[in-house]
Amino acid sequence: MKQKIISAALLAGMVCPVANGQYEPTWESLSNYEAPEWYEDAKLGFWPIWGVYSVPAFKGDHAAEWYGRWMYCQEGQSSSSNQGLATHLHHKETYGDPGTFGYKDLIPMWKAEKFEPDDWADLCVKGGAKFFTMIAVFSDNFCQWDSEVSRWNSVDMGPKRDIVGELKVAMHKKGLKYGVSNHSGWGYNFFLFNHINGYDAKDLSLKDLYGAPIIPDEVCRARINEGEAHKDWLARTRYKVSPSQYDLDEWLARTKELATLYTPDLYYFDWGIHHAAFEPYIRDFGAHYYNLAVESGMGEFGSPQVVINHKRPFRNNSAVRDFERGGMKDIADRVWQTDDSIYYGNNWSYDPNVVIKPTDMIVDQLMDIISKRGVLMLAIAPKADGTFPEDQKKMICELGAWLDACGEAVYATRPYEVLGEVSDTWYDRDDHYHLKFEGKPDDIRFTRNKANTVLYATFLEWPGDKAVIKTLKGVNLSGVKSVKLLGKRRGLTWCGTKDGLEIRMPKKAPKYGMAYPVRIEFRGRIPSPSTSEPLGLDEITIN
Repeated sequence: MKQKIISAALLAGMVCPVANGQYEPTWESLSNYEAPEWYEDAKLGFWPIWGVYSVPAFKGDHAAEWYGRWMYCQEGQSSSSNQGLATHLHHKETYGDPGTFGYKDLIPMWKAEKFEPDDWADLCVKGGAKFFTMIAVFSDNFCQWDSEVSRWNSVDMGPKRDIVGELKVAMHKKGLKYGVSNHSGWGYNFFLFNHINGYDAKDLSLKDLYGAPIIPDEVCRARINEGEAHKDWLARTRYKVSPSQYDLDEWLARTKELATLYTPDLYYFDWGIHHAAFEPYIRDFGAHYYNLAVESGMGEFGSPQVVINHKRPFRNNSAVRDFERGGMKDIADRVWQTDDSIYYGNNWSYDPNVVIKPTDMIVDQLMDIISKRGVLMLAIAPKADGTFPEDQKKMICELGAWLDACGEAVYATRPYEVLGEVSDTWYDRDDHYHLKFEGKPDDIRFTRNKANTVLYATFLEWPGDKAVIKTLKGVNLSGVKSVKLLGKRRGLTWCGTKDGLEIRMPKKAPKYGMAYPVRIEFRGRIPSPSTSEPLGLDEITIN
């Protein structure tokens, strides 16, 4: 009964009053926000992409987590390369016609029979994560918590477990901050091809799963034209679909309920809430979530000690900016986040046939991000049964071992006055136009301690016997107290030269073998570099 009372309040759009100031659903009020120190200190979080789509575990020509979209897509509807057709054909061959066996029929097949929240928490600790974000609801509108506003939830269906709630308990026991991610803003559009092709979405009793989008006639008839670019096709189709009032109300009810029931430390939104119709609902939720944090004693007005991650719909610095597979080009004036996957390409959820990235690539990317005041939320991909593949567990443990040795240069650090020294090839891209993140010996990323007395110069590749930090050329180095390589006990021999700070490195690289932080301690404050270029706030788009 208690949850039903809460749900009624959520549907009415109520905001809880607080004693010491209250956020209002305006951008002016929400701009009274400061990101918490715990978040900027954390640097690394894990984010499992896990749900109903983990049952077929089939990426086709795009991404496995988009199975529910592409399974309904016919030839000529998705792109010039028929991006969704492979999934449609796979579904027909494996499960039958989508009109008979729809996405809803995959839900009972998701049992999560080996899911152990404590094991997940242990793995996150081994991997060096300081926060954990659970994908609470994907664009498929299936809620992985004990929901009273949606019958499509993991307690009443599928696993028959409160996944969000169980993981919150497990992560907090291990001292990790706990977040949730919500992708259902795009739920009205995710099942577009189900609607326009007349599969099981034509049953209006299922609109609480498949949505009730407003679809213009030209979108229903749209097929990609010969020679037409994908972006032009999107402009004619996907961007013309709108959420109905029903979709907006459902989104707000789910979104508020999740915050109210679990008071997460972090709440991530995907890009689906960019449609202009969401704007007042976003403000409503922002006030609701921040007020909940203050009311529950997590923080206070102006510093609620929680994080909203967004991809631009929040305004006036009222939340923390997130970049999907991208980031800032230089040091930012406030903390930001990159979300990226262990997989190459477009895929995020489990597919047994997709290769994961090497650990050293992830380490190099992490160091690049934090040198610019960023945080990395790294997506991992459990199997449908709740276990992790061996290659992912190996990667996570390798990452954790590196952080055990080198975490001093990572956790609770802040950027130096310049991000570091960037090689000519750092921004090279692969055949799929994704950044390679392949560090070279002349790739150095700087971080420093909060007291501004220790500078960490991390070489992304082993520099050999002699390392030179050109940024410190012409700087008075008389205040250097010691120079050490993290993971080695002995200090290093160094001298100032016409080229910069020259360091004599050990003959052999440390066993951790990925990115090598040199710890330079000063007797006083770290001196400024002799010259520095103005730092812009451009962003990098990776895909």
